[in-house]
Amino acid sequence: MKAPLAFLTLGCTIAIFTSCGGHTASTPTNNPPPATPNPTPQIAAISPNSSEQGGPQFTLSVVGSSFISNSTVYWNGNAIAPTTVISGSLLTIDLPATAVATPGPDIVTVVNPSPGGGTSNSFPFTVPCPIAAPSTASNQIRARLGAYYFDGWSSPLTNFHFQGLPLGPYQSRQPLSGWQDFGSCAVEQQLAWAHNSGVDFFVFDWYFNTPVNEPGDNLNSALQITHSLSNRHGMQYAILYVDSSTFTVQPADWPSAVTEWVGYMSDPAYVLVNGKPALFIYDVDAMRQAFGSSAAVSKAFNQLRAAAQAAGLPGVYIAGGILAGYDHNTQNGSFPDTSSTVADGYDALTLYNYSFGTDSGEQPFSVLSEAGEWVWSQAATKSPLPFIPAAMDGWDPRPWAEGNVWFDRSPQDVSSFASDAIIWANSNPQIRPEPFPTPPLVLLEAWNELGEGSYLIPTAGDGTSYGDSLAATLTAP
Repeated sequence: MKAPLAFLTLGCTIAIFTSCGGHTASTPTNNPPPATPNPTPQIAAISPNSSEQGGPQFTLSVVGSSFISNSTVYWNGNAIAPTTVISGSLLTIDLPATAVATPGPDIVTVVNPSPGGGTSNSFPFTVPCPIAAPSTASNQIRARLGAYYFDGWSSPLTNFHFQGLPLGPYQSRQPLSGWQDFGSCAVEQQLAWAHNSGVDFFVFDWYFNTPVNEPGDNLNSALQITHSLSNRHGMQYAILYVDSSTFTVQPADWPSAVTEWVGYMSDPAYVLVNGKPALFIYDVDAMRQAFGSSAAVSKAFNQLRAAAQAAGLPGVYIAGGILAGYDHNTQNGSFPDTSSTVADGYDALTLYNYSFGTDSGEQPFSVLSEAGEWVWSQAATKSPLPFIPAAMDGWDPRPWAEGNVWFDRSPQDVSSFASDAIIWANSNPQIRPEPFPTPPLVLLEAWNELGEGSYLIPTAGDGTSYGDSLAATLTAP
């Protein structure tokens, strides 16, 4: 038997079968350790999730989990290059117009390469844009019902407005039209859903000089899309000028704002009050601060009305928003002195929302509605001008981590509160903007304040339940 071959090493001779110190040595190898297998990706949502047929190119966002640096988005089984990996839970691709040039169904998947990896669950994308058919509530006549529309949803999902929502714990608030509303399909779907719920018009929050004040963030996108649509599905619209922070229109910029507003007001679908296009302003104190006095505010309003008349309109009906609230715990409330609003030149007063005191943690919806009803009762005796009641449909700002109180709610809670606002308006004819038999004006806050928990828009968590309940209430005998 031959002796084993030996190799000279430092200090000892090592045989292939034995080693120094009496330990058995393994044969050297250059093979790397096995690679850690890649996870299988999962899709939770896509945005947008539908498109009009023949629409333009757009950015598709895919929300999910277990995305890696070389994940790839597939459209109907074909890789879309390049896939941009934002994080382990967000991918984006630029989807070409050819992808929506023909009817679907279309399927979105994500593939992680081997080792491991694999193909995610399939997620449908709908072409052409699905629009709800009109319902009985589309013709309701109990009220001229408006809903405030906040448009912070046209930016990428990494925008701060989406905090806590698609990439956070409140994913159930995802609108059925998709998280983003930068396309005509999403806006058109919402117009149809709102009208089927009995809502007659949106009041779009309007911000001056956007996106300059917030780079990349067009806060007037949905208003612009609505204005461009040939079919608003029975809905009308108006503007709420939000005169806060960097969005305040200073006197030097007032003429440019007036020109833009009158352009919208010339649209036949623009809301009229007493035959005049309506402009809502929030709030009256900030307006007076920007212009310096009631006389200066009145002069600015006269310029607006004159511009409207020069465009062939009968003027402008201006409703100013006030700040008010009620504390359930202390049984005390605050309703401002509104006497200056007459000299300001307003035609009516209203609210966006209201405060509700010192409660903390989850509270019953009745605390929220109690505050609203108290404010209305004060307006009945203290407002020097006609008053348009506003009913909040919720408050839960935990996605944005603002405040420490939120309200439990149900569809019946919200529809009953809206009905209470209509009853109050009919019970106080002395301060209605429009006399009987015109249905009373009532506002809801809001259609889509998703970050603050005030919304009626159909969502993944609630479906159409809130709109359905409102529709049933408005059409009840």
